[in-house]
Amino acid sequence: MLDAVKNEDGKSASSVGDPVMSPEARQVRAHEIIRDHVLISMAAGLIPAPGIDLGAALANQLALLARLSKLYGVPYTENLGKSVVGGLMASSGGTFAGGALSLTLIKFVPLIGTACGVIAMPTVLGAYTYALGKVFEAHFEDNGTLLTFNADRYRELWHKMLKRGKKEAASMKDEATTAPTAPAQAAR
Repeated sequence: MLDAVKNEDGKSASSVGDPVMSPEARQVRAHEIIRDHVLISMAAGLIPAPGIDLGAALANQLALLARLSKLYGVPYTENLGKSVVGGLMASSGGTFAGGALSLTLIKFVPLIGTACGVIAMPTVLGAYTYALGKVFEAHFEDNGTLLTFNADRYRELWHKMLKRGKKEAASMKDEATTAPTAPAQAAR
C-alpha cells in the first residue's frame, strides 16, 4: 500500500491549508506568495555564475509550488514538484527554457556576456516564476492536485501568464531601480 503523500512539513493534506480562509483571502495570499517568489527568482538571475542562477531559480520555483500547495491543502513532494515543473516546461515547446539556458550560457563570455546575462536574466526568471505560480493557482482553485495536473490543459494560460509575467517582472525591476533608498528618504 502506498504511503499518503505528505507536505514538506510532514503533515497529510487533510491537516494543511486554512479551511476558514475565504476564497478571496486565499487568492490574495496566493498573489503575495507568487510575488515574493518572483522577486527571489529575479535575484537569482543576478548571480553571475552560469548554471547556478538556473539552479537557484528552480529551487525557488519548487519552494513556490510547495507554498501554494500548502495554502490550498494539496499534497506536495519535491519529486512531484520537479515532475510537474518539467512537464510544464516541456509542454511550452522549450522555447522559453531555451532562452533562459542561452542567457545563462552567455555568462561564460567574460565581461560583456556576464553583463548581458545579468541584465536580461532577472526578467526571464521572474516571468517564468510568475507564470508557474499563476498556472498552479488556477489549477488549485479548480480543486486540482499535483497528481492531476495536465500541462496541455494549461498551455494557453501558461503563455498568457508568461507575457504578463514579463511585464510584471520588468515593472518590479523598474520599481527596484527607481525607488529611493532609506537613507535618501531620511535626508528629505
